[in-house]
Amino acid sequence: MKQNHLQECEIVQDLLPLYYDEACTSASREFVERHLLTCESCKKTYEELKNHTVDAIIRTETSGVLARHAKKERNAAYKAGFVIALLLLIPVVVTFIVSAAGGGGMGVFAVVTASMLLTAAFTVVPLMSSKKRVVRSILTGVFALILIFFFVDAMNGGGEFILWVIPTIFGLSVVLFPFVIRDITLPPVLSDKKALIAISWDTVWLFLTIFEICSHSSDVEGMRDGFTIALILMAGVWLIFLVARYLPANRWIKAGIITITGSVWTAFSNDVYAYFAEQKKQITILLADFSNWASDKTLNANIFALILILGIVAGALLIAAGIVKNSRKRGKEKD
Repeated sequence: MKQNHLQECEIVQDLLPLYYDEACTSASREFVERHLLTCESCKKTYEELKNHTVDAIIRTETSGVLARHAKKERNAAYKAGFVIALLLLIPVVVTFIVSAAGGGGMGVFAVVTASMLLTAAFTVVPLMSSKKRVVRSILTGVFALILIFFFVDAMNGGGEFILWVIPTIFGLSVVLFPFVIRDITLPPVLSDKKALIAISWDTVWLFLTIFEICSHSSDVEGMRDGFTIALILMAGVWLIFLVARYLPANRWIKAGIITITGSVWTAFSNDVYAYFAEQKKQITILLADFSNWASDKTLNANIFALILILGIVAGALLIAAGIVKNSRKRGKEKD
C-alpha cells in the first residue's frame, strides 16, 4: 500500500506543473485533486510551486534594469540636446555682437535667432522630449518659420507677412497636420473626429490662401474663379471622405462608390467650372469620338469618357464583390 502511495506521489508530482498551468486533461486534474486531499507532502510541493517569489524578484529586477537603461538613454539624449543647443547659440551670439557693434539694428540677429530655433526644432526638441516628439518638433518648427517670415518682412519694410504665412501654413498643414492631430489628446466628444477636424482645417486654410493672395493683388475676378475651383475640388474631396469615413458598408462597397465618385467628378468637374465661372453650358464627353484623337476638344472628351466608363465599370465590380462578401458573411452567421 505504501509502495503504491509513493508511486502515486511520483505521478502527481510529475503532473503538478501541468496542473498548475491548467494544461492537463480533466481526468488528470481530478486524479491530482483527489491525491492532494490526502497527501500532505504533495500538497506542500504544490504550495511551493504556487509561490511566485522568485518570478516576482526576476520581474522586478528586469523592470529595474530596463528603467535604469531608459533613464541612461534619456540622460544621454538630454546631454546631446543641451550640447547642440549651446552650439546653435554660437551664431546667435556672434550675430548679436556684430549687429550691436556695427549699429545696424537687430534685424539680422532676429532672423538668425529664428533660423537657429528652426534648426533646434528638428534636433534639440526630439532629443529633449520624452513624449509627443513629432508634434512638438512640428509646432516648434512652424513657429520658428513664422518668426523668420516676420523678421524678414520687417527688414524689407513690412506688408508681406500675412501673404507669406497663410499659404505656408496651408501647404504645411496638408502634409503635417494629420501627424499633429493624431498625437493630440482631444476631449472625448472629439476624440473620434480627428479625420473630420483635419479635412476641415485644410479646407479653411485653402480658402484663406485664395482670399489672401487675391486680396493682396486686388484681383476680385481671380478670387471668384479661385473660390469656384476650390469649391468644385473640395466637393469631390469631401464626398469621398464622407463615404470612406461614415458610410455603413464594407470596404469593397466603399471602394466601389469612391471609384465611381472619382470618375464622375473627373469627367464633369471641368463642365461644372465652365457653367459657374464662365456661364457656359457644356458636357465635354458628348464630343467623344474614339476614331478621332487629333483635336484638343476630342482628345479631352475621349479621355474623360474613358475615365467615366472605366470608373463606373470598376466601381460596379467592387460594389458587386462587396455585396457577395456581405451575403457570404450573413450565410456563415446563420449557420
